[in-house]
Amino acid sequence: MKIPHLIHRFVDHVIRNKYRYTTLALVLWLGKCGVEQLGEWGAAQLECNTIQMPRETLPGIGPLKIALVTDIHNNPQQLNKAVELLREESPDLIIFGGDLVTAGERFKRTRWAVNALRSFTEIAPTYAILGNHDYEKQEQVERVLQTAGVTLLRNQSVDWITPAGQTLRIVGLGDWNEGDDAPHACLKKHGEEPLPVLLLSHDPESRWNLREYDWDLMLSGHNHGGQIGIPFTDTYISLRSSMPAGAYDFENGKRVFVSRGVGSIWNMRFFCAPEINILIIPEKN
Repeated sequence: MKIPHLIHRFVDHVIRNKYRYTTLALVLWLGKCGVEQLGEWGAAQLECNTIQMPRETLPGIGPLKIALVTDIHNNPQQLNKAVELLREESPDLIIFGGDLVTAGERFKRTRWAVNALRSFTEIAPTYAILGNHDYEKQEQVERVLQTAGVTLLRNQSVDWITPAGQTLRIVGLGDWNEGDDAPHACLKKHGEEPLPVLLLSHDPESRWNLREYDWDLMLSGHNHGGQIGIPFTDTYISLRSSMPAGAYDFENGKRVFVSRGVGSIWNMRFFCAPEINILIIPEKN
């Protein structure tokens, strides 16, 4: 007799409180939808942010305007927006910092990527590295970059003449997370490098393995600024790096700049807008 009585009480409780439960479920569902809408809206708000770097960041190269575009993550719309922003800015040099694709997603109809990256090369000389996601579809990504006329640096260096007629050594590393980095193959030890070095490494945490080498400015992405920021503070939440986004001083005068990137994972960002970056190296401070 006790069990039927308990069942009856439970059913009666549910019936009497069904409107309360329905209201709670509706509120939770609306909250979920609101959060998703806010995150998707935030992920679409691509910014172009200009950063004035100290002249000694790349010593002796004269005035220079570098564009950093990274972490596209299979997003044609954002990449096309980046092209338009680059056209407006007319940089001297464009760096693509990796993660053209997202691991686990199909990289289909790659013409969108070829066309956009070819537009990069029409604006300025463009150099690229691979991000950790790119290795899953490495052959496709490398083919796209080559077809677009982008120079891929994978543990390689190239000497590039700046608009002021100075030589800048650009070094691109394979991805540290994938175990593909070989700094000994493309960097010189401390005191052996006569040229200023712009170092491209997808994950800024790789800096700890590069302390014994000569380089001046590292450009990175990977962290997306954590995709979550604290409103009105320019502070970003990242559980995987002490350098989520922005400009940082490192050891022995080295500097690291980390972009929030153009795309995002799960197509959601909160108070952490995607960005391309224009780094200005002035002739004089």
